[in-house]
Amino acid sequence: MLKTILQNIGLTDKDADVYLACLELGTQPASVIAKRAGLKRPTTYLILESLVKRGLMSEYSGSSVKFFTPVPPDQLMSYVEKQKRSLTQHQRELEHYLPQLSALANPYSLSPKVRFFDGIEGVERVMNDTFTTKEPIRCFTSLDCWFLRPETQEYIMWYGKQRVKHYKIPERAIANDTPKNRKYLEDDYPDIQESDIYSQFRWLPSDVGLFQNEINIYDNKVAIVSISSRELLGMIIECESIAETQKAIFEVAWRAAEPSRQEKAKLQALARENIIRHHKPILEFPKFKQTIKKSQAGSGNEAK
Repeated sequence: MLKTILQNIGLTDKDADVYLACLELGTQPASVIAKRAGLKRPTTYLILESLVKRGLMSEYSGSSVKFFTPVPPDQLMSYVEKQKRSLTQHQRELEHYLPQLSALANPYSLSPKVRFFDGIEGVERVMNDTFTTKEPIRCFTSLDCWFLRPETQEYIMWYGKQRVKHYKIPERAIANDTPKNRKYLEDDYPDIQESDIYSQFRWLPSDVGLFQNEINIYDNKVAIVSISSRELLGMIIECESIAETQKAIFEVAWRAAEPSRQEKAKLQALARENIIRHHKPILEFPKFKQTIKKSQAGSGNEAK
């Protein structure tokens, strides 16, 4: 478990072995650390030098031997923060130069029309491709599937925040009508308190069977993700006619789907506003009041 944690923050398999061995031994020369880590001395020495450069190990020279000391575990958080800052800087640089990179792409080359992905990294790649859209996303979703695994639940919650807060991409989604979906989409979604600027949800009719995949339709693409306890799969289809057909199917389903609680509240408020606007009492209008007064005055004169 400890080794996995270290790998998750960017260390390789052998990096983690060397760091843990050194942490157990304390300050030692490369030969002793290599023996504990089960690696050859030259390999261990190269890894130790790499860890020193990354700030995870310190070294000092004795009479004729170099000794290595690992940084305390609580300083690993500083290492992670440094990586985050570096990634943020790299992301800004990439966003700045992205148009130039795109201009280099050969428009006449044959790009793959269908791409397949697997594993959590593959699922993330499929979903992250939706951030490139130039139009609102049409989506069929099942949060029950996303919440089956801790890693997919963590990702889909991050995805929602990125789409709404960073990329500001509108989305209409049709979801399975389950308590878990209702709770997240109507109560906890990132922009639920912001008048649903970027998100609209509707519910699949109860007499229709539940679907198990996430399907996103945008531009000329259809991105499909399948999540279960046994598999993590994804695919992206790039085809104008297929995308247009799926958009039409979505629109039919959208009209049949039940509006969310927020949408119902808006529709009810709009209906009340229209009723008030078109059914005001006549006596409230000044012109009609004046007409009535003149009529009454004329009647009085005739009586005289």
